[in-house]
This record gives sequence, structure tokens and C-alpha cells, in this order.
Amino acid sequence: MSRMRFAQMAGAIKRNTMLRRIASSLFSRVLGAVVNFTLVIYLGRYLGAAQTGLYMIGFGAATLLSTLARLGLEQIIIREGAPLIRDAHWHALRRLYRRALFTSLCAGVVIAVVMLALARVMALHIFHKVELGDVLPWFALSILPLTFALIHVPFLQIANRPESSIAILSLWIPLFSLPALLLIHPHSGVAGAQVFLAACVVNALIAFVQWRRFMAHKSTMNANAATLPEPALLAPAMPLLVGNICQMALLWIAVFAVGIAASPNAVGAYSVAQRVALTLSGFLVPPIDALVGPRLAMMRGDKSREEIQYLIQSISSMLFLSATGVFVVILLYGSEILKLFGGDFREGYGALVCLSFGQLAIVASGSIRPLLVVYGLEKMIRNTMMGAALCCVVSCAVLIPLIGPLGAAIATSLALAGEKVIEGFIARRRLGISVFPSTGFYAQHVRLWLNRDAGQRRGG
Repeated sequence: MSRMRFAQMAGAIKRNTMLRRIASSLFSRVLGAVVNFTLVIYLGRYLGAAQTGLYMIGFGAATLLSTLARLGLEQIIIREGAPLIRDAHWHALRRLYRRALFTSLCAGVVIAVVMLALARVMALHIFHKVELGDVLPWFALSILPLTFALIHVPFLQIANRPESSIAILSLWIPLFSLPALLLIHPHSGVAGAQVFLAACVVNALIAFVQWRRFMAHKSTMNANAATLPEPALLAPAMPLLVGNICQMALLWIAVFAVGIAASPNAVGAYSVAQRVALTLSGFLVPPIDALVGPRLAMMRGDKSREEIQYLIQSISSMLFLSATGVFVVILLYGSEILKLFGGDFREGYGALVCLSFGQLAIVASGSIRPLLVVYGLEKMIRNTMMGAALCCVVSCAVLIPLIGPLGAAIATSLALAGEKVIEGFIARRRLGISVFPSTGFYAQHVRLWLNRDAGQRRGG
């Protein structure tokens, strides 16, 4: 690509606010992915596959339960809060913030207490690993600060702070954890869990400070504030809660299933393969959704379905092309990538390839989830994700005894791909919006790009 082309791209990004925000958010996400990747390498090399497996089981439990504690409120906050910021209803926004925070924290306290009480029982009678009983309590304590921090993510997204929301979602915890682990040189999953807890507390403080800074000078004086009704939160959030739990379960069902059926070494190898595969969707989708979700909420009613479809398809095509390149790299060099974590992890190559295929399906669907939420199709999301999670459980039960961790990867990928295909069908049938770009869409944009490039060469 010529220097002129780079200059034109830089100029377009500088002039276009949304492109600038996307570029900045992608930078934050890529930085978070690099730091997280380095963190997992360090854990794998210092803890070994067995202790890494114990750490990942606890990490998965804390992640899944903190999702439960947020009660599916994230997308409801975006849907109800974005218009409040657009119309400068700051008093109503503060009420929404207090309600969402109080509700999620109450749920987080209950869930953390239950996990603390059942930690030993889970270790002995579910995972059959005595040493896991020392790891789980620390991850149970992390649920509350993790919930507190992540409930701020949708608020920062509607406040047009996508970089801050992405950093809270994926950057600050590994960025704090890595130097802390370098200082203490952990030799067990317990030490890793303790560092994770401390990082969650730091992340929560950063989230609170950033939101307070945004709201510090927003006037509470608004003539219409008193007339605004309190939006329902829990009722519309319940389908999303079920959907979010199923979404997280799709990522962790296989880890837990391998943990129950196989050795800690197998859990460690599979978990690291999954973390590598998540780079496909992990650093591409969240920064895009952080911008597209609020924008779709504001476009509804003001823009035509054709304009919304063009936006969704443009994002899907961009993400798919980017992720395909990453998938090819994983396919060719996945075994060498896993060697970075230690020799014990190379056996996860087959699982890595299968899991990457599932992540490619997620990326190809673009911002389909925010689109369905904006149009009030939360129950459709719930039903689709419940079906996918059930299929994953059944497939794991059948395939893991036959082919081990590779069966878990196949089950997860098929469930993820099927879920996105069905959601795309729902968007097409219920909204008249085609999420997946056709070959004609790609051909049209290639022709436009070639014609513009040829015109610029003639002009030069």
C-alpha cells in the first residue's frame, strides 16, 4: 500500500468521529489482547498446565457468576440511557445509574456468599480436585468488584467513552496483574487468584472515577426530568440475563466438562487454546459494539431500515475480512503459538483450530446482538442462546468421552456458529434486515475501491 493511501486513510479517520473512535477503541482492545496474551503465557510457564487448569476453572466460575450478577442489564442501560444523554436528561441518567448499580451489587453479594459457602463442595464433588478448594474462594471474592466495574461499561459506552469501556472490560485487569505476578513469581493457582482479586479492585476504582468524571459537571436542572417515567429494568433484562448466561456458558461449558472428565493438564491445555482462539472475536467485536450499540439506539426511528442494514453489513464485512487473516495465521502457526506457553500445551492445537472456527462465525455476524436488542427482540436472543447452550452440553456429553478435549472444541464451535446463523435468520425475518453481506456486496465495494484507486493513479 502506497504512502498516499496511508495518508488518505489517516485523513479519513481524523475527519470522521466514528472512525476515530473505532480506531482508538481497537487500539485499546489490541493492547488489552497483547497484555492478556502475555499474562497467560506467563501463567502457563510458571504454573504449568495443571495449576493453570485450576486457575482457569476458578476464573471461568468468577466470570460466569459476575455475568449472572449483572442480571442482563447492560443492553437495557444502553437502550434506555442513550436517549437520556442525547436529550441531556442528566437527573434521569443518575437515577438509572443508581438503580442499575444497586441492583447488580445486591445480586453480586448474594452470589459471592453462595460461592464462598460451596467452594469446597464444588472442588470435591463436582470437579473432583481437592486443591481447587483453595483457589475458588479467592475467585468468589472477586465477583463483587468485577460486577461493580463491568456494570459501568455500558454507561461509559453511551457517554461516548468507548476507549474507557474497553479498557475496563479487557485491559486494566491484565495490565495490573502482569507486573504483580512478575514481582511475586507464583507457583500455584492460589497466588494467581489473589492477584486477580487485587486487579479487580483496582479496575473497579478506575471505572468509578471515570464515570464520576464524566458526570461531574452535568447539570441536574432539566424541566422535563420530573415527567420522565422510570424505565423498567429487570423485566426486559431477564431474557438478556438468560441469554448472557448462556453466552458465557458456551465459552465455559467445555472447560468445566473437560475439568470434570480429564486431568488438570488437559484443562490447562484446552483453556490456553481457548484463550488464543478468543483473540479472533475478543479484540474485534467489543470495540465495535461499544460504538454501534448506542448509535443503533439513536438511529432507530430516525433512519431507514436500508441505512441500518448498510451500517450492519459494512461492519460485518470489515470484521470478517480482518478475522479471516487471523484465522489463517492460527491454522498455519497455531502449534508454534502454543509452544510459547510451554511444551505441555501443544496438544491443544486441534482444539485451537476448532475453537477459532467458532470465533470466526461470531465475528462474521458483526453487531447482530445490539441490533436485536434495540428492536426489542430480547426473548429471541434468549431462546437462541438457550438452544445453543443445550446443544453444547449434549454434544460435550457425547463427544468428550469419544475424542476428549477435541470433542469439547467441536461442540463449542458448532453451537456458536449455529447460534449466529439463527440470529441472522431472525433479523432477516422479523426486521427485514440482512446481517450477513452477500457476495454482491463484497463485489460492489471491491469495484468501488478499484475504480477509486485507478482514478487516483490517473490524477496523480
